[in-house]
Amino acid sequence: MGDKPISFKDKDGNFVSAADVWNAEKLEELFTKLNPNRKLRLEREKLAKESQKNN
Repeated sequence: MGDKPISFKDKDGNFVSAADVWNAEKLEELFTKLNPNRKLRLEREKLAKESQKNN
């Protein structure tokens, strides 16, 4: 299992690591919930990066 901390149980009661529970999609959802302006900032940064690439 490596050095992943075991901190959650799945629906069957088996222990699973936090790394397996918190995938990229769930983390993105959590960060957006905690900081609603984050999504707007990321979109602005993406547009700025694209405009610099085009210039």
